Amino acid sequence: MKVEAGDLIFVKGNCYASPFIRFFLKSNYTHVTIALDEKHICEVDLFTKMEVLQNPYTEFDLYRLKGDLSSQQKEEMVSFLRKRCLSSRGYDWWRIVSLLLQKYFRQNIIIHSPERYICSEIIDKAYQHLGIDLVEHRVTGDVTPLDLISSPKLLLIDSVTCQRDLHLGKEKNINL
Repeated sequence: MKVEAGDLIFVKGNCYASPFIRFFLKSNYTHVTIALDEKHICEVDLFTKMEVLQNPYTEFDLYRLKGDLSSQQKEEMVSFLRKRCLSSRGYDWWRIVSLLLQKYFRQNIIIHSPERYICSEIIDKAYQHLGIDLVEHRVTGDVTPLDLISSPKLLLIDSVTCQRDLHLGKEKNINL
């Protein structure tokens, strides 16, 4: 299994906020990130601004757009994400408040801070930049990881578990 630009990596996290996220989303997945290539991802997390980094996740489910992206679309998406990293000011806590109001109080209010993102928001915006609406019944960026994974436009490619060989300092992929 080869990870490609535009692939979505869904993580079942175990940080201190994971139980709250699982409860709120009613999902085992607590985080989603997007691949830029086989080894690098672009993500925003609770206390970090959006950045490109080597994929640190050892267990994840890999989803891909049905029909795949063209080489040109992949390049355009990577460029879009890299530009957003340069202007990112951090995590968008107001977007979380907005999603909570929508879910629990049925208030159709969208609150967010410019140049701040949540993990699923930037993915939705990256695909929208290509003209692909992954979650058609939601406003662009106003989505959760559960909304993305429920998209009929995405296909589960693989469930991956990497084990680190502590003696050799290497990883071995075990495809489930």
